[in-house]
Amino acid sequence: MTASPRDPLLTAARILIVIAMVLAIIVGTLMVVLLPVMIVGQEAILKELAAETGKTLDWQTTAAIQAILILVAIMASIAYHWLRDLRRVIDSVGMGDPFAPENADRLAHMGWLTVAIGALSIPVGGIGQWLAATVKDATSDFGLSLGGVLLALVLFILARVFREGARMRSDLEGTV
Repeated sequence: MTASPRDPLLTAARILIVIAMVLAIIVGTLMVVLLPVMIVGQEAILKELAAETGKTLDWQTTAAIQAILILVAIMASIAYHWLRDLRRVIDSVGMGDPFAPENADRLAHMGWLTVAIGALSIPVGGIGQWLAATVKDATSDFGLSLGGVLLALVLFILARVFREGARMRSDLEGTV
C-alpha cells in the first residue's frame, strides 16, 4: 500500500517539524554565541546582578549561567536529532514503507534521545533552582517530566512494534 505523497497530515507534520528543527538550531546557536559573551563580560554581569540583588555575587553565579547555556545547547542539539529522526519516519510513511528496519532503529534512537533530554533537564533544573535563590527576579521550574518518561516508553515500544512489523513483512515476502 502506497500513501499519497500529498497527504495533508504528513505535509503539515513535515512543515511543523522543519520549523521546530530551525528553532532548535537557533536556540543551540544562541546558547553557543552567548557563552563567550558571558565569559568576556563576567565582571560587568556580576556588577549588574549585584546592583539588582543587593548581594555580593561571585564567579559561581556566572559559572552557573554558563553551565545552563552549555546544557541547553546540548539539549537543542539532541532535540534537532530527535526531530530529524521523526521527519525520516514520516517521510517513509509518505513513501508507503513505514515498517522498515531503519524506522525501528530511528524510534529506539528517539527513545534514547528523549531519555538524554530528561537526564540533562535535572542538572539544568537544579542549577536554575540555585540561581533562583541567588539572583533577584530569577525563577526556575524544576521537576521530572512524567510526559517525557511516558514518551520514551512509547518510543521504545513502537520501535519493537516496527521491528516486528519489518520482520513479519520480510517473512511474508520470503514466502511469496
